Amino acid sequence: MRLSLARLVLPALLALAACDGGTDVPEPAGGDYDAVLQSPNGAEAAAALELSGTGIEDVQSSTAFLQSSAVSGGRRVVLVRSQPGTLEFRVRMAEGQAPPDVRVVEVAAPDDALRASLSGYRVTFTRVAGQ
Repeated sequence: MRLSLARLVLPALLALAACDGGTDVPEPAGGDYDAVLQSPNGAEAAAALELSGTGIEDVQSSTAFLQSSAVSGGRRVVLVRSQPGTLEFRVRMAEGQAPPDVRVVEVAAPDDALRASLSGYRVTFTRVAGQ
């Protein structure tokens, strides 16, 4: 009896130990996301970006002049800083929508010259807490 009970209990305990618990609930998509242009060159003066995807409700920046216009499949965004630095903005997405895909179109260096290469540039998104 003892041996057959161990044969039943041991596999159940091993299976239970292999589970991750499943208690993490993913955050719902949608809401506000802070976006930052990651630059391999440090401070930048300006950038032109294309955001693609559905559900883009608003795009704003408190650290740069921002011009945004709707285009087929998304939005075109231009950011210009008065003093070179980090280019950042905020995107509001409709409920159920993840942050948009981003294509870096052009970047201007601190001397306002266009960067010859866009290699290494990308935009990262962080969901604004409390939503």
